[in-house]
Amino acid sequence: MWPFRRKPKPAPEAPPPAAAQEAPPEEPRPQATQPTRTADDILRELDAEAPPKTPKAPPDPGLGRSLLAEGPVTQEYLRQQIALSGRGETYLGRVLARVRAPREDKLFRLLASDYLIPEIDLKQCKIPLHIARSIPRDVALKYKVVPIDRVGDLLCIAFAGEPNPKAIEAVRRAAALRVKALRCPAHHLAIALRRLFEEQPTVEATAAVPISHKEYDEATRGPEALWEDLHATRGPVRAERIA
Repeated sequence: MWPFRRKPKPAPEAPPPAAAQEAPPEEPRPQATQPTRTADDILRELDAEAPPKTPKAPPDPGLGRSLLAEGPVTQEYLRQQIALSGRGETYLGRVLARVRAPREDKLFRLLASDYLIPEIDLKQCKIPLHIARSIPRDVALKYKVVPIDRVGDLLCIAFAGEPNPKAIEAVRRAAALRVKALRCPAHHLAIALRRLFEEQPTVEATAAVPISHKEYDEATRGPEALWEDLHATRGPVRAERIA
């Protein structure tokens, strides 16, 4: 009999309990979807929170007429004039800089919307000479414009091609009147300019000179009465008419 004992085999380890085993991953539960807010929803909420707006009063017609009488004074024009004058730091310059004048692009869109320049036929117009020459000859020939008539304080002028703001302003300054520009055919305008300003009249009109009553009587009595006054006057030797 062997003096050594056989070492007992270790007992097999018991399997871990079921609870301790790794559980399979759980599937994510679907979350409740919330309605998406759009930009319109946010704007409606902001409008609801904002205080109510007071309605604007209608513009004053008298103020509108005053602004038209001033002329087209825009923001760009004010800034330009303040810069050119160098008076931006003065009190009046600061006051003018705060004027809420319209911008040029906004004013131009308003004036030009749905507006068509009227077209006329100069052959149908009888142009008075004093109206045509109400502006200097140099202005008419330089800017190719012809005054055709006057309606009250509105001077109507004819031009060809595209409107020229400098030409209209020059006519307005020369005539001291408001101006309405009308489009006409180019060859009609060329004929009118030549006849009114380039061609010299054959007979120059003389200016009327006032005369006295004595001069008028002498001019209407005839040559015989004039001879009597000159040669048959009273004196020591009276002239006698032979024939």
